[in-house]
Amino acid sequence: NSASSSFNVTVQDTTPPTITDNADMVLEATGPSGAVATFSNPTATDIVDTSVDVACLPASGSTFALGTATVTCTATDDSGNSASSSFNVTVQDTTPPTIDPHDDVTQEATGPDGAIVSYSSPATHDAVDGAGTASCLPASGSQFALGNTTVTCNASDAAGNAATATTFVVHVVDTTPPTIENVPADITLEATGPSTPVSWTDPTATDLVD
Repeated sequence: NSASSSFNVTVQDTTPPTITDNADMVLEATGPSGAVATFSNPTATDIVDTSVDVACLPASGSTFALGTATVTCTATDDSGNSASSSFNVTVQDTTPPTIDPHDDVTQEATGPDGAIVSYSSPATHDAVDGAGTASCLPASGSQFALGNTTVTCNASDAAGNAATATTFVVHVVDTTPPTIENVPADITLEATGPSTPVSWTDPTATDLVD
């Protein structure tokens, strides 16, 4: 005589995979949009599945804006169990702008104080902020004394990075000769002896500088 009973054994997979952590990244901006970040997705293991897919958002190869963004990576096994890890991508701007060189300027003096000299400020170039114009001292349109004066041009980008200064020299010269005026007319005299005294009023002279 026999009797029987039964029960079910259910084997399930509710254990999520194990995912590794990626280290944070710091990148230098290559343009106003930031920089492209390239990285390897973290790896994942699972007690049941021999391989586990890992997906990250934003994905490797994406453009990251200036600042810090979080990348979240998720590993999911065949049973739908998931695990995630995250890391930060920081895009910074530490590269200063550059300033174009500037040729020396030569100006003729217009008076004893020298001359007013106008010039074009040199252009600047920055990977993030683009093109601009340097600030120079003494400024264009200033009075420059006779001789040589060094002009220094500086620039900074929006991130506060200062460029290496550019300098050029303004030469104020005096090459204009004086002007002689009131020259006496020719003189004709009758001789009064072996030598004849002659008198006249000397001409006058004016000069822009003197």
